[in-house]
Amino acid sequence: MVDTLDAQILNALQIHPRVSWAQLGKILRVDPSTISRRWSTLTSRRQAWTSCSEGDATQLREEMISALVEISCAPGRREHVIGELGGQGSVSSVNCTSGPRDLYIMISTDSLLSMDRYIDERIAVIPGIVGLRTHYFRRIFFEGSSWRLHALSKEQVKALHDLRPSDPPKTRKPLHRAVVAALGADVRRSAADMQPELGRSLSMISRDIDAVLAANWVTWRVDFSHSLMGWSAAAALWLDVQPSDLERVVGSLRLLNHVRLCASVTGDANLAVFLWVRGLYEVDEIENRLTSIFPKVLVKDRWIVPRIAKRAGHLLDLDGRHVRLVPLGHHPVFED
Repeated sequence: MVDTLDAQILNALQIHPRVSWAQLGKILRVDPSTISRRWSTLTSRRQAWTSCSEGDATQLREEMISALVEISCAPGRREHVIGELGGQGSVSSVNCTSGPRDLYIMISTDSLLSMDRYIDERIAVIPGIVGLRTHYFRRIFFEGSSWRLHALSKEQVKALHDLRPSDPPKTRKPLHRAVVAALGADVRRSAADMQPELGRSLSMISRDIDAVLAANWVTWRVDFSHSLMGWSAAAALWLDVQPSDLERVVGSLRLLNHVRLCASVTGDANLAVFLWVRGLYEVDEIENRLTSIFPKVLVKDRWIVPRIAKRAGHLLDLDGRHVRLVPLGHHPVFED
């Protein structure tokens, strides 16, 4: 478990991933060396990690086709199936879950046809898989890349936003893409460390780092083991919501910091809500709160997720610690 300072550091990097420790020290009123030591501990223990990729999250959600696929495994073959799925770049997440399925995965492709072919040719053929069921996401209202810890004051959040680079490049050049690629597995990677592979001066690399982090076609992430913050499990609620109530229900769910992903879907339910919870009792609390406010909302199904094996392209171990980043075949347009 982390303490308040660790949570503040993580929250700060969610807002400004390359803020200097000196700048952050002034905002948090903590010695920069303490912040540096805390971050080194989190990353060395694989409890926190960062990444950077091309793609505007909002635009990708509108242009890409996304789906959740339920997977049933033959007895004793689940770990093999997880290993095969985890290595595929188009599979952004792999989750163990409850009910008649063993796993569910998230996939993004560029069309309905390519999604159908990918599932048939790359997923269904994996030895050990005995059943599939696909749910297409119609509209993703919000997802994990926009999720924040809320460990900072409004003044601290504003100070971090004010420090963020604000001069994006006018055009997307090969050198900018090279910088994004170099930051792919570590958005805080130093310019000096990148210099041998980029072959340019430190001042030019530093300038281009600031430029790409200000660009709307670049997305960065600061992730951490969910158990680190006290969430012991994840869950999914499948809701049947009246079309006239949909926007109000989504607006209410936005206020719950448990909610990581909310999307309208095809199938018996029309709204899927993915949660992080500190205990299974919280699923009941959230469900009761939601249905008391919106009596016409029906809970069609509930899934418990005891283990997240892959999240946003990152493989995780049994304790939810970072193992490695799998190069993405398609940029994930969501993360639960």
